[in-house]
Amino acid sequence: MKKAMIGFVFVLAFSVFTQSIQAQPTKNVIVETEYYDDIEELKYPQVKQAGTPKVTRMINKDFRSYIEKAAEARKENIEAGNKYDYDPDFQTDFEVKYNSDHLLSILMSSYIFTGGAHGSTAVESFNYDLQAKKRIFLTDILQTPNQLKKVQHYVFTYAKARPEIFYPDLKAEDVQLNEKTAFFFTDDGIALVFQQYDIAPYVSGNQVIKIPRKIYS
Repeated sequence: MKKAMIGFVFVLAFSVFTQSIQAQPTKNVIVETEYYDDIEELKYPQVKQAGTPKVTRMINKDFRSYIEKAAEARKENIEAGNKYDYDPDFQTDFEVKYNSDHLLSILMSSYIFTGGAHGSTAVESFNYDLQAKKRIFLTDILQTPNQLKKVQHYVFTYAKARPEIFYPDLKAEDVQLNEKTAFFFTDDGIALVFQQYDIAPYVSGNQVIKIPRKIYS
């Protein structure tokens, strides 16, 4: 009887321990910095432990594709600089914006100077749901016209309250939201990232506006 009781306690303890292990959240994805062909200006991320080996390969392939296109754009800009006599500049960078709860958000940016008054920066977002094992676009979150309209109105109202940052004559229809709109996950929803000149002048840069989940849910 005593042995049976000890065995029962051991099994129960092991069961609780196992459940505790299974309940632990997935570790955050490891994000490392790489340089394309050892070129310092061509910086991009590669990940490890992104759920499964297949998902990890998918994510790394996306960033590899991005940096290969960036390398070609850099090469073309150098050639144009030599031809039209300007000092070309092209560089990429990235920032991990969210890495928790099976969600990963990384912003890639490309800066280019082509001899004008100033350079320009374009931002592309890479968002992943590691449980769903796929890349997430804005239209995967804002799936209905009503959701898009609510967020569009929120952005418009936010911008109109800050005329010193955004275009003072901005109209609601100027706020364009689609699959290509950059964004990243937050603890309370998402944050939209607008390209230069989209809703604000160049001097204001790439504007980031946080959208609470309650606005579109």
